[in-house]
Amino acid sequence: MLPHSGSPRCSGPPAGGRHTATLGPRLRHRLCLAGLPAPHDALKLLFNDGSASRPSGPACSLPPPSVFFPSAMAAQRRSWFLFGLSAEEAAGDAGPGRHRLEPSGDGIRRVWPAWSYAVLETGSGLEVLSAGRRRRLPEDCEAALPSETHAVLLRGAAVEAWPRAAVLRGELRGEPAWSRALPPGSRPALPLLPDGFVAPRPPFYTALPGALPLRALALGHEHVVGLGAAGEVYGWGGGRHGQLGHGSLESEQQPRLVEALGGLPVRAVAAGGWHSACISDGGDLYVWGWNESGQLGLPSRAVAEEQAEDEDVGAGPEEPPLPEEPPGPAFISIQAFPALLDLPLEPVVAAVSCGSRHTAAVTRGGDLYTWGWGKYGQLGHGARASCDQPRRVEQLWAEGLRAQEVVCGPWSTYVCVLQQGGTWGSPLPCTAPALQAGTEPGRCQEELSPRP
Repeated sequence: MLPHSGSPRCSGPPAGGRHTATLGPRLRHRLCLAGLPAPHDALKLLFNDGSASRPSGPACSLPPPSVFFPSAMAAQRRSWFLFGLSAEEAAGDAGPGRHRLEPSGDGIRRVWPAWSYAVLETGSGLEVLSAGRRRRLPEDCEAALPSETHAVLLRGAAVEAWPRAAVLRGELRGEPAWSRALPPGSRPALPLLPDGFVAPRPPFYTALPGALPLRALALGHEHVVGLGAAGEVYGWGGGRHGQLGHGSLESEQQPRLVEALGGLPVRAVAAGGWHSACISDGGDLYVWGWNESGQLGLPSRAVAEEQAEDEDVGAGPEEPPLPEEPPGPAFISIQAFPALLDLPLEPVVAAVSCGSRHTAAVTRGGDLYTWGWGKYGQLGHGARASCDQPRRVEQLWAEGLRAQEVVCGPWSTYVCVLQQGGTWGSPLPCTAPALQAGTEPGRCQEELSPRP
């Protein structure tokens, strides 16, 4: 287990030139576990009557998001927006702008993105969004887990895997590629099943040890992160980029406890291409794994070189460094232990999601922060540049939009926002054409093979 320390400490590069940094939980977690007031308890909450009060209850509990939005919920509108490679433009070159997802029924409730398409849950059921069109799935479909080869669907008392082409057509005919019956009355939260978990690629199903009770599970490209019933974190699968959090680059065939987080209750986990993240009960964010594109919010050599190239365009002769100029940052390519990551303006994190090589987080105040690879505008900063530091999406903040949920696709970021009618500005214009439900899906270029 890592020692409890107050700041990260970077070690020298091990063999192969890779850098790692180790960081233990902060003092706030000791206070939390001891039942003493934690730093976030000093936040003042403004209620409808204008009075200010400290949150009551356990020291480590956080108020629900609605406390920070005291006006009547009826005066607020939920909307989903997309940054990055959209399903409409998966066959072309997506711009860095924002796209608005137009609901076809009672509004969008959940989003499950793949690389070239997404499955949406609306008040009318599940719909597939692909190539600018939406197609409704059969009424008995309740949840989805899509990939570029198959989509796993929760249908009544069974879980089924269907080829991508059949899902895009909205026609699930014949026999599925794989299916598994569920116990009576079971309603699992995909990818977690009562006795194992499912992935949207063969072999689809993997059993879990019966003595390992999990309440949540996140799938990466080659690894899995599980959340135990008591808030403990497990990592297994491919580990060559440190994405398991065990301090090594070895793979694990069976779930293994992330000992560096021992004694720290965790309430949410996320997994990306080759990196992972979790949120503690106190709202602290931990990250680990591959940092090639700055997706951990730690100094990245590739990002620094990209920024240096941008600065050199049109610049004059390079000036020599000042004598007292400090050395550059210690670049971190792999972070094999969980590292505590503070956001610039608000440390309390409510939600986190990981894309292929980028990360997004929502704070308790409703701000959206993104960092990592940004070639397709998935960071929402109005450009295609990558970033190795958490940066607030100013476009949402400036328009008075407060983020509620965030879901990262491989090269995209879907965010659900609240808009306060009459207070947070006028209705937002739609920056993308409305998508019509029930129209014929467009053709996808099968030869495109996305790089995770």
